Amino acid sequence: LDPSLRLLHWSKQPFLQRPLTSLLQTTLRETQLGRWFFGQVATPKGVRSVLEQAYHDKAQVTDELVNFILNPGLLPGAVDVFLDFISYSGGPLPEELIPQLKCPVQIVWGEEDPWEPLEMGRRTFGGLKNIEKFITLPGVGHCPMDEAPQLVNPLIHEFVSSSQNK
Repeated sequence: LDPSLRLLHWSKQPFLQRPLTSLLQTTLRETQLGRWFFGQVATPKGVRSVLEQAYHDKAQVTDELVNFILNPGLLPGAVDVFLDFISYSGGPLPEELIPQLKCPVQIVWGEEDPWEPLEMGRRTFGGLKNIEKFITLPGVGHCPMDEAPQLVNPLIHEFVSSSQNK
């Protein structure tokens, strides 16, 4: 489960902001403005700018990473996927789905996440009964799996290995 953009969910927005967010999302999804916006973002400069906001360690934002993320965005249909993604405001949230899982869950969170701060993650997910571990990564931002794979991959390996033995 990916908690990205969960703050756009209608239940997380202030009551008076909900109609404005909905109007903006509808406008982007259903008019040419959305395609124009995607065109501004789906460029090397646009992708780099977003990644540099998300990553705490800006040195991890390489040309290779920018191209790796940008290239799927240049495929046919990518604009529709992007507009659906930024327009998601309903449906179940990860904190509603995780308690339904019949298996242990581990959460890895970058301590320097500029968009979803660590304390919000702890408040939201820390008390869920099947959260086996809530691991924080110092000096890591919003995308720990990309920004610090040398830290995240061993955690995943250890978690999967230990879960197989249960």
